[in-house]
Amino acid sequence: MTVPITKLYKNMRPGVNALRSPTYPEMIEIVNDRVVDFEEYRFDADAVRNAIENYAFTNGRPITKSMLAWWVYNDEKQQLISLDVALEIEHVFSRKRQENEGSLTDKNNLESLGNKILLEKNINIRASDYRFSDKKKYYNGFTNDKGKYKVGTQNAELVMMAKQKDDFCEKDIVVRKKAIVDAFIGYLKRNKLTIE
Repeated sequence: MTVPITKLYKNMRPGVNALRSPTYPEMIEIVNDRVVDFEEYRFDADAVRNAIENYAFTNGRPITKSMLAWWVYNDEKQQLISLDVALEIEHVFSRKRQENEGSLTDKNNLESLGNKILLEKNINIRASDYRFSDKKKYYNGFTNDKGKYKVGTQNAELVMMAKQKDDFCEKDIVVRKKAIVDAFIGYLKRNKLTIE
């Protein structure tokens, strides 16, 4: 069964109340020991891709942090981070760097999902305005001039990036955004949440 595009669009940008529509009927299926398949609420993969690519993932929107958390835990190597650890959204290519250099040709890339990552609050405060080459020590952990070791991030992707890259530039933002979007669409498809 295919769902009209107007219903798809409405379901892709739901408020909390709109989540009841797909959830309650499937809960009834669970109670009645039947298969839960969300048959009536599947997405058109191209419409989802288009919506994600054109959405402004600002830091104040809860979906931004949710997408980044999904991306973090989409990595099999990622260990669970304690719920006690406060996570914030980090701009890998910092806003201050863009202010000073203006090196991003597409200014939308500054707020792109490809430029955002979850980082522990205590590290984010110290690393937020630096160039990537300077941030790497905060991401990896380091010993300060007083001999005290400052723990690095638990975000496996960020540790890997810090070890493999000398800089994080606009091309990296674009490539990472595509990877996130492709992986999310793949996740929907694998879980049979898209229209075939």
